[in-house]
Amino acid sequence: NYSGTKTLTFKIIPTKTTLDTLTAAKKALTVKWTKKTTQVTGYQIQYSTSKSFKSCKTKPITSNKTTSTKLTGLSAKKTYYVRIRTYKVVDGKKYYSGWSTVKSKKTK
Repeated sequence: NYSGTKTLTFKIIPTKTTLDTLTAAKKALTVKWTKKTTQVTGYQIQYSTSKSFKSCKTKPITSNKTTSTKLTGLSAKKTYYVRIRTYKVVDGKKYYSGWSTVKSKKTK
């Protein structure tokens, strides 16, 4: 006869989002994505001139209702690679989803 307790811990990862469109502007890019509001606190966008995202910049979006943003201060006539992921804040700790597929666009 045995007795005892067992504790299980689960890590719930928020749902992914997808990049819908990248629109080029003069030294800027407009990013639009699919809205996820159920398990999501906000979004994190990464952009870089390198496919491998070396020396990339990150832009946080703190509202889960936002579906687009403009990346400004970019170089003209350069190709930028952009990806996005969602995050959920639980007890002050951020949990991230996986990255979306990468899209690229050349600025004007």
